[in-house]
Amino acid sequence: MKVFTQKKYGGPEVLNPDEMEKPVPKENEVLVKVKALSINPAEWHLLQGRIWLVRLGFGLTKPRNPVPGADVAGIVEAVGNGVTSFKRGDQVFGRVWNGGLAEYICVQEDKIALMPDGTSFEKAAAIPLAANTAQVALYRTLKVQEGQSLLINGASGGIGSFAVQLAKYYGAEVTAVCSSRNKELVQSLGADHVIDYTHEDFTLHTHQFDLFADLVGNRPLQQIRHLLKPKGRGVFVGFTDARKMMGFMLGGSLLSAVGSRKFFSIDVKTNGKDLEYLGQLVKDGFLKPVIDRVFPFEETPRAFAHLGTRHARGKIVIRL
Repeated sequence: MKVFTQKKYGGPEVLNPDEMEKPVPKENEVLVKVKALSINPAEWHLLQGRIWLVRLGFGLTKPRNPVPGADVAGIVEAVGNGVTSFKRGDQVFGRVWNGGLAEYICVQEDKIALMPDGTSFEKAAAIPLAANTAQVALYRTLKVQEGQSLLINGASGGIGSFAVQLAKYYGAEVTAVCSSRNKELVQSLGADHVIDYTHEDFTLHTHQFDLFADLVGNRPLQQIRHLLKPKGRGVFVGFTDARKMMGFMLGGSLLSAVGSRKFFSIDVKTNGKDLEYLGQLVKDGFLKPVIDRVFPFEETPRAFAHLGTRHARGKIVIRL
């Protein structure tokens, strides 16, 4: 089968086309013929390996698994012993941390779900990590409620485009931070107010919010903590570098311990139940995957190069 392998850390140039044997599903695994996949900032960090915590988990000098992971959507080709939820021919979508850039992938039964009816493979592949991260950040961590004010930094990206829609689904008043070229997009997703960061520094905003979701991580904590009301809650998802990541984790914990404002960072584990819930929202029309560009599988390095610009509107998808 065709794959893209990464034998060392670096930029998109370290991704090379390769051939591997088609995997065989083990117990409780499903073999999926991949029809589309999407990539996230998580894949970018794993590609580069610049954050030492990444290397601790995935290989100090080079990736332990040469085939990077991704969000995938495809058709069940075979099932292993013990699988009861899926059968050959089912259309499914899910998240894998290793092996996603391939024609076939084995996935644990509890890490995938049936695709929403009427959804394309490309749109289904855009859902797993981004939508689930937005769901965990807003609902489980910030505990967003109807009528609360929410500021989203990075509202037009992969996670952000889902976060705006989910926040409106839960009844929040959403202020979205994005560039002027993405203003119309976030408004179409439901944003009530837009701060154009190309003309206004959102950290200098005088209005305070009940909740804050930082999906970019491009500003230090001390510049944004005042944006929250007393007893407000903030969550940090995206990080531009290791220093800001540690600043959010350590500084957020300290501020939460000594003050009334609470700050959180999250670690998202995608599972089938969450995917079923998100798929139902897509099916019912409350959630719409936003796709920036679709690349053919042969142009995977170009897709990663586009991901590295950090200016994609919604998700980047690769079609097989």
